[in-house]
Amino acid sequence: MQIIYSAFLIVLVMAVAGCKKQNDWLDAKSQNSFVVPETLKDYQALLENPITVHNAFSIFGLVGADNYYLRESDFPGSAEDVRNGYIWRPSIWVDGNSPDWNSFFAIIELSNIILDGLSKKGLNNDQATFNSIKGQALFYRAISYYNLSQLFCKTYDAGSASSDLGLPIRLNSNVNIIYQRSSIEETYKQMVADTKAAIELLPATQVNNRRPTKIAANALLAKIYLCMEVYAEAEYYASESLKLNSTLLDFNSSYASLNLTYRFAEAGINHPEILFYAQGVGYSPVIPHAFANGRVSMTLINLYNANDLRKLFFFASNGNEFQYRGTYTGNTSTFCGIANNEVFLISAEAKIRTGDINGGVTDVNTLLSKRYKTGTFVPYTITDGELALSLVLEERRKELPFVANLRWEDLRRLNKDPRFKITLTRQVAGVNYILEPGSNKYVLPIPDNEIQISGISQNPR
Repeated sequence: MQIIYSAFLIVLVMAVAGCKKQNDWLDAKSQNSFVVPETLKDYQALLENPITVHNAFSIFGLVGADNYYLRESDFPGSAEDVRNGYIWRPSIWVDGNSPDWNSFFAIIELSNIILDGLSKKGLNNDQATFNSIKGQALFYRAISYYNLSQLFCKTYDAGSASSDLGLPIRLNSNVNIIYQRSSIEETYKQMVADTKAAIELLPATQVNNRRPTKIAANALLAKIYLCMEVYAEAEYYASESLKLNSTLLDFNSSYASLNLTYRFAEAGINHPEILFYAQGVGYSPVIPHAFANGRVSMTLINLYNANDLRKLFFFASNGNEFQYRGTYTGNTSTFCGIANNEVFLISAEAKIRTGDINGGVTDVNTLLSKRYKTGTFVPYTITDGELALSLVLEERRKELPFVANLRWEDLRRLNKDPRFKITLTRQVAGVNYILEPGSNKYVLPIPDNEIQISGISQNPR
């Protein structure tokens, strides 16, 4: 499926771009010819395509996570893959096809098309623009591999990463080459290399938050190192990101409004916290937003203090049940980008895990001071490392309940620690379903279509 989809992507990207007046480079081409990008403007235009780039992130991890539930009456009417993922069945995908696998490999293929194209002579006449486009492509390739690794690979473990199965690493746009799975070590090594290269190339600011920046790349690298449990590096890159932009939205301000169905501005426009904007595609019926069937877990709801404005702005209640309204997309889509609230929490966790308890708690206090009703927040003073770590992990769950696949990612990595591992349970039609810590079901199956074409190894379920 990877090869077929990649070839289809090339045609799709060109066709969609051809419908946009902003892409002047197509106007001079015959509508019946295959169009090849030739200029820096052409390559930037490819990166501006929302359908295949920043609006195409997968959120299937949320389907199996514990911050929501489906009512018994709503389960039968949900999509088949959602039903399968909700109760962690061994087989997930319908007709052997996974849009989650395809969407991220499509972004990787697009990134490779751009990187291969930029290697042509004569394209670096505008070095700043050249560097920006190359940095953006590297960023997109890295974040796509990151997301794929959180869905289709085991959690990173330094003791077994060199032998655990990673992802096929595609570094060129030749769709006829079949790649086998690398190790998890090699997969993460490539993510790190791409992101570090992007940091060196990207500017600190862009014309909009859809274009990755140096700040966003530092934040992405902090995310990667957090998953690798390389906490000193996670803290360093989170700090580098926050040095350049540490703005947090005060929930007491007028930007967040209870008069809006979704509490924040449409498509993250002018949202001061957002470093990189992306949104999820698919599965929105299962996520507990205003028009969906899912309901927010009462375990999550009960974590919020009465003066915590997140309970007010993130959720809406009909008296007995809660729905999620606090996505930074300001619409029915799930926010899948990177924002400063997450970066502060990465910094806090990394500091605490490396012994800087005061620094980590200070980061949490900085965030929470913008989340409570004015004058009600009392800063935490904690000197015990385990209590401080428990605090920051709980705040991650409260602050980022339906952001990308973060809850799923946290369940995966924290299940390695006896202090924080949990067993998930569902009940459907009188049958109890259980997801044990460390279960193989925390790793999604590779779609059958991909295996049939490339022969790569399947994940055990």
